[in-house]
Order: sequence, then C-alpha cells, then structure tokens
Amino acid sequence: MTASRLLSTASPVSKQVPESGSSIKPKLKCERNDQNSDTNVIYVGTLARHVRIVKVFSLSTSVAGICLQPFIYTKLSALPVVLAVAVGGFASFFIYLTPVFLHLVSKRYVTEITLDAITGEYSATTYTFFLRKKVHRFTADDVMVPNVPGLFTSIRVHGVPLFIDRDLFTDRRYFVQLFKYTDPLEWEIVSEGLTPDNDKDLDKSSSKKP
Repeated sequence: MTASRLLSTASPVSKQVPESGSSIKPKLKCERNDQNSDTNVIYVGTLARHVRIVKVFSLSTSVAGICLQPFIYTKLSALPVVLAVAVGGFASFFIYLTPVFLHLVSKRYVTEITLDAITGEYSATTYTFFLRKKVHRFTADDVMVPNVPGLFTSIRVHGVPLFIDRDLFTDRRYFVQLFKYTDPLEWEIVSEGLTPDNDKDLDKSSSKKP
C-alpha cells in the first residue's frame, strides 16, 4: 500500500515538466514578431515585375547570341564584305548594347522603399545588371531634389539618381518628407546688367510719368 501511494504522488510531478517548457515557446515567437514590425513598406513600384521580365528576356537573348556567334561568323564569311559588316554590326548591337541601355534606364527605378520607424532610415531597392537587389540606405537629410529633374531622375541619394513615382506611396506624408515640401522656399532675385547709375535713371523715368 505504501509503495502504490508513493507512485501515485510522484506521477503528477512528471507531467508538469513538459507543460512548463511548452509555455515558453509562444512567448519567444511573439517577441520576434514585435521586432520585425518596426519596418514599414511605404512604397511599391508597379513596374518592378515588367522591368524584371524585360531584363531577363534581354539577358537571355544576349547569352544565346554569344553562344551562336561561331555559327553566325561562319555564315557571314560567305557574304560580301559590306553586307557581312552590316549584318554583324546589327547583330552585335542587340547582343551587347541592348542589355547595357536597358540597365542604364532600369537601374534608377525603385521597386520598394521601407522605413524603419525607430531610426527613421529609408531603404530603397533597385536592380543590378544581373537582377540582384541593391539596397540604398539613407535618411531624409541625405535626399537632394534637383531643380530640373533629369531623365528618369526624381531624387538623388548620396549622388545616386533614383526614379520614384510620387503616386505610389502608401501615405502622402512620406512623399512630402522625401521631396522636401516641408522646407521653406528660398527666393532669390538676380539683377543682371544693372549698375547704381542705371537704378537712378530708372527711378527718374518712373517719377516723370504722370
């Protein structure tokens, strides 16, 4: 009887150990989710998918053209010199220069912008030549808005031109902050070719008028 009582009292203790261990895991998961919630997506480029498709097609055709070059050159050797040069130059343009031109335009297109709510740091994502994601980290003070926007250039970050569509921000205040619409306007009046004598003549002529 005494042995059976000892076994009955010891069995509840062994059942409580896994329950205490299982209650710790959900708390760890909640802490990790709270840490990831500090970064907010404030901009998503709608043309990101199309840019990726065009670059993939251009790179694949260029690789195929490079692989077919021995076959192309053997066929060109049977043609007249002028025709061979024209066909070879046309083919080389699409094989080598088209991906370069596409990259010069698409490397400025921002596909996504995130904001760290704690540090106030922005992260803009663009594509490299081989479609790898490149992240540009900056703050609002690092942004320079050109007076005359260039080709596919909305802002400059550390001297790097970036193209952003102002209508794709999730909140209007982020657009206002990045494009510095909150800064006061600086007016500058420049008088060209006017000397103090010219100013006096202008005053006299204006006083003579009725």
